[in-house]
Amino acid sequence: MSAIFRCQHICLKTDRLPETRDFYANILGLAPTYYDETVGVLAITLADGFVLRFETAGPPEPSGIRFIGLELNSFAAVDSLFEELVGRARIVEDLRARYTTIKGPYGFIIEDPNGYRLKLFKYGPRTQP
Repeated sequence: MSAIFRCQHICLKTDRLPETRDFYANILGLAPTYYDETVGVLAITLADGFVLRFETAGPPEPSGIRFIGLELNSFAAVDSLFEELVGRARIVEDLRARYTTIKGPYGFIIEDPNGYRLKLFKYGPRTQP
């Protein structure tokens, strides 16, 4: 096969479109690139062109997705975002201590209003062993 594939978007079900828009925009600072409550669509385009798309197609189904990984540009950004989100978002797991000196996803996992989990991380060792 000669086709070249890339992951362009993921489409997630929601029955909380306004709350989902507010969470991603106001809590994470990710501005919607498309929002139409009448049609039931929210789209958020990330820096690499990947789109998180939410549709009001029924209740969320987060149990089928372990997490959505969103890599940040620096370890400092991970720490800064963690501090910003404490008390504003449900932090499910803090992975930072585990990956301070070993290679891995230095970051943390939060939950959005639909129950979808987002791993916010920077890959690699935070400090050299």
